[in-house]
Amino acid sequence: MADRNGYIGRAPSDSSVVVARQTFSPTGITTTFTFASGYVVGYLDLYLNGAKQIEGQDYDANNGSTFTVSSGGAINGDVLEAVAYKAFNVSALKDAPGDFTVGNNLTVVGTITGDGSALTGVAGGKFSANDTGISTTTSVGIGTTNATGAADSNNTAVLNVGVVTANFFHGNGSGLTGIAGTENIITGTAATFTNVVKVGTAITIDATSGIITAVNGFVGPLTGAVTGNVTGNVTGTASLASNLTGTPDITVRNITGVAATFTGVLTYEDVTSVDSVGIVTARGGVELGAAGVGGTFSATGFGSLEGGLNVAGIVTATSFSGSGANLTNLPAAGLSTAAGTAAGIVTTLFLSSAQDHKITASGITTITCSGGTESESHTVRIINSGITTVGFSTFFLFPSGSTPSLPTASGAISLISFTVNRVGAGGTQLLAGASLNFS
Repeated sequence: MADRNGYIGRAPSDSSVVVARQTFSPTGITTTFTFASGYVVGYLDLYLNGAKQIEGQDYDANNGSTFTVSSGGAINGDVLEAVAYKAFNVSALKDAPGDFTVGNNLTVVGTITGDGSALTGVAGGKFSANDTGISTTTSVGIGTTNATGAADSNNTAVLNVGVVTANFFHGNGSGLTGIAGTENIITGTAATFTNVVKVGTAITIDATSGIITAVNGFVGPLTGAVTGNVTGNVTGTASLASNLTGTPDITVRNITGVAATFTGVLTYEDVTSVDSVGIVTARGGVELGAAGVGGTFSATGFGSLEGGLNVAGIVTATSFSGSGANLTNLPAAGLSTAAGTAAGIVTTLFLSSAQDHKITASGITTITCSGGTESESHTVRIINSGITTVGFSTFFLFPSGSTPSLPTASGAISLISFTVNRVGAGGTQLLAGASLNFS
């Protein structure tokens, strides 16, 4: 029995072979298969449709869990049979293919690994399991094997759990967040209080805390600077207010503004005069008297004065409308004259501004026109300043279609009379007479 080392039966080093089989029937092209019971590398045989495959050539099995079929894998209709040979040794229970039952106590000197999810009836003298969790009559140590008290200084590890429920919490709670039942509350998120919150003799609010809303208002006096948005009615006296916005009614004594802008209707009942150093802009016009009974000036520049207008100086306008019966100091025959110079350019006669047009021309000058009313009669006087060549635009129609040749000598004076025959979309037509030379 010396070769048995004193053991009756099989020695711990003796082994018996246990065979595990699994059959695979792929439904498509498959290269990787999982062997459910696991295998020892080097002890897995593979048969494809009854033919034994060569490891390393036809298949690879090198991780103890899966194997890979070479040459494109197995296809629909193939049958794979994997056979694993496992040696059972009482000193290596990890290779046991089935359950392992101990008839009496099991003592482990080393370490038990795994999540322990299937363990039941665990009792180590320190704690026991029941239907609701773990109960113990002694302290539970986190990160220590010597739990001496509920607030054990040896418990230095961090415990991450979900909801913690306890009858009491001990300690200063300086590291706790999201709690509203301690003397000091430090939180980086919004805190909600369902009852009255009382603060001592002062309230300190950080500049980044945002807006304070009081449903029933603030009862003052409030001293110091108040910044941010205030919603609700504000009553009382403010010794200094700046940057006010919103829609409140404000009653003040004096207003001093720099570049003040009023977007609504500004009404002054007791203002007798307005002294403006700069320009006064009225975008909607100006009304004189209540509702404009004394006169109006529209935003587009039209004015009406019910009592008349007395002007001590000269009144200049592009045109005048009305009978003009009371006008004085008008030119003879009521004609107006527009004078200008033209030096080598196209010059325009504005027919709506005058009936008589005087042009002092030099170089090559072309005369055209703008405006006018049908049947108006006009004259144009051309005085040469130096050698001058004068032409006319196509608006001018001359007898027989022949444009007159005006004198070019310096000092020459020419006169042309014309009547406005047509204006508008069809094009302006001026019926001109023959030119007269007065040089």
